[in-house]
Amino acid sequence: MTDKRPWLQRAPLHPLPFAIYPILALLAFNVAELNVSAGVRALLLSMTLAVILFLVFRWIFRDSMQGALAASTLLILFYSYGHVYNLLTGGTIGGLNLFRHRTLIPLWLILAALMIWWVSRRSRHIATLTYFLNIVGVFLLITPIFQLTSFLVKNDISNAGGENDPRTLDLKVGDNPPDIYYIILDGYGRADVLQRYGYDNSPFLNSLRDLGFVVADCAQSNYAQTKLSLSSSLNFNYLDALSDRYVSGSNDRTGLDTFIHDNAVRKSLEKAGYKTVGFASGFPMTELTDAEYYLAPKNSWWQTNDFESLLLRTTLAGVIRDQDASEDPEMPNSDPNLSRARTLFTLEQLPQVPYLKGPKFVFVHLVIPHPPYVFGPTGGPRAPAQPALTRTEQSDIFYRDQAMYISSRIMEIVPKLIANSTTPPVIVIQGDHGPTAPSASRDRMKILNVYFLPGVDVQIEPTITPVNTFRIIFNEYFGQKLELLENESLYSVYRHPFDYKVISNSCKAND
Repeated sequence: MTDKRPWLQRAPLHPLPFAIYPILALLAFNVAELNVSAGVRALLLSMTLAVILFLVFRWIFRDSMQGALAASTLLILFYSYGHVYNLLTGGTIGGLNLFRHRTLIPLWLILAALMIWWVSRRSRHIATLTYFLNIVGVFLLITPIFQLTSFLVKNDISNAGGENDPRTLDLKVGDNPPDIYYIILDGYGRADVLQRYGYDNSPFLNSLRDLGFVVADCAQSNYAQTKLSLSSSLNFNYLDALSDRYVSGSNDRTGLDTFIHDNAVRKSLEKAGYKTVGFASGFPMTELTDAEYYLAPKNSWWQTNDFESLLLRTTLAGVIRDQDASEDPEMPNSDPNLSRARTLFTLEQLPQVPYLKGPKFVFVHLVIPHPPYVFGPTGGPRAPAQPALTRTEQSDIFYRDQAMYISSRIMEIVPKLIANSTTPPVIVIQGDHGPTAPSASRDRMKILNVYFLPGVDVQIEPTITPVNTFRIIFNEYFGQKLELLENESLYSVYRHPFDYKVISNSCKAND
């Protein structure tokens, strides 16, 4: 006799959407900060786990609907554990912190046992429950799929344009054009800011001056966030001139990744015969994977990527992660071990870049001294946290230590770049923004900004901002006549990226 019930009631499909949803939802929530492909392996493994659980329980219960219900129960408990733990952690009852792994895990195991026992009773309502869970599973997937598709489509409608992109310049290139290094030290603040963190970086700056660098003593960034800052500096213009999308009241960041990845500096130099060199950074927007030379550390297949590490923290597997002392609460979306490996790899490989043939545009985004905090002041592991300090006080120490370390490494690398280059290179080292504390808006805009511009006589103002960096370089080395823009510093918070507060620059050089 043919079963005439609706197929959603007959077919126990719900374990698959319950296995897929946690990955898609997390991808959709973080889509602006990572590459969607980072979730493919997790998606495949989760779906495989769902199928295995279904087959095992179907064999145990000799029933497909019971097997699917047991599989979905375990998947829901596994993927919800981290969220529940993060929601309850720190809560107390009668002064006792009851919501810890040692109390929550037994509770989860009891819930799992009770649910499996209930499933084994062959409830007469199981067909109705199967239908309900199938419907819920389908509706769960609609929102993250829509969010991901919408973002990818909007990002694919490139603001960068094609070959006729008006941002791409026709550069006049001489016989021996210089390599151009654009090195971003994420979150590296100005000297006066670092002083408040207990770090006097004047020996570092003086060493750069001795090599011929110009130090912009009163430099500020144009924007307070990495995406905004790099979109502006790499296209040598303010965001409102790049697109009418980035206006007050809007939170739409789509297109910024394109402006960074396919930036006007890169496109203009490649059109003039330059080869682009990029490095792994952990941020898809600054990883120029399609460059002529893209350099990244080799990771084993078993090593988790940043997205997978974030996903694991939301699951029952987060129990293992929480025991790892290298995990850093300051940067929960990034795997500290991967961040350390990427930084060390870049620092080791950078001095070898001059040996690559032909003129090169070298873009380096080093996520340091910005968190995650993984380096001590001499490059060793980060010092343990001191319980007597507040979180802000501890973070300030970690930031200072990483600023000290990256300063020492840059001072080792820069002389090698100069010595190993046939034609003296152009080198720009900048912070994309400063640190957040202690004065959020003003100190966030104060940045390191130094220039090595050999063979030209150009005046670099102490108050120069990154929007004018490549206007000066293209004017001095490639025969352009770009007008320098007014140096403006536009502070905004992450939730409202285009609602700006103008930060004046009251600094006086050599104060």
